[in-house]
Amino acid sequence: MRFASKEWLAAVVEALNRQPALPQALQGLGRDGGIVVGRDGAAWPRDVAAYGLHEGGRLVGCRVLPDPDDLLELEPAYVFRAPYGVWRAVMLGEDPVRAALSGRVRVEGDLEALVRRVEYRRVVDAALAAVPTEFP
Repeated sequence: MRFASKEWLAAVVEALNRQPALPQALQGLGRDGGIVVGRDGAAWPRDVAAYGLHEGGRLVGCRVLPDPDDLLELEPAYVFRAPYGVWRAVMLGEDPVRAALSGRVRVEGDLEALVRRVEYRRVVDAALAAVPTEFP
């Protein structure tokens, strides 16, 4: 599935919801979040954003937004922003914590709460590994 497409996002959400530790990973975090995949040359010519929220330890209402500026109106608790090339590198194994600490991934929201849950990164890693991803 093509990275950041509606189909890919639905598959990632389904894979995340199958992770037994997801409820614990989400506990105490803000109710919603967004991701922006920033334009990055010819490989990724425009910004793409996705939004989702969680309820009862499951992700619900996740969708690709028609306009990344829609995140401003939704005001999610967390927003992660990076150019396509950085997201691709993270998906292919680069340490996302290192990418965030270096400023290559911009994090908006309660960073301390995320750092406290760094052990739950395996939940996301396992879900992403379960979804076949094609990069442009």
